[in-house]
Amino acid sequence: MSSKKATRRRVKVGATLDPDLVAAVDVHVSRHPELDRSAVIDEALRLWQEREQGAAMQRQILEDAKYYDDPERVAWRRIRDAAAARTFSRRR
Repeated sequence: MSSKKATRRRVKVGATLDPDLVAAVDVHVSRHPELDRSAVIDEALRLWQEREQGAAMQRQILEDAKYYDDPERVAWRRIRDAAAARTFSRRR
């Protein structure tokens, strides 16, 4: 754990959880004495956050893909490609 994270102020929260999940966390913590419930919940929330960010990026990619064949974008790609061809053909 980095020193920045070690000195970061922690927020205490209360939550109602599925008893089976809490039991699974407790078993895991009993097998890994360096951990506590908070560490396991922190990791679970980090994984959730990564999944949410990945889903948001996927939605953005799909949204952008809807406009790939937009006539204006196609025209701009042709202009860009022609300009690149002229530029690179002069460098030979």
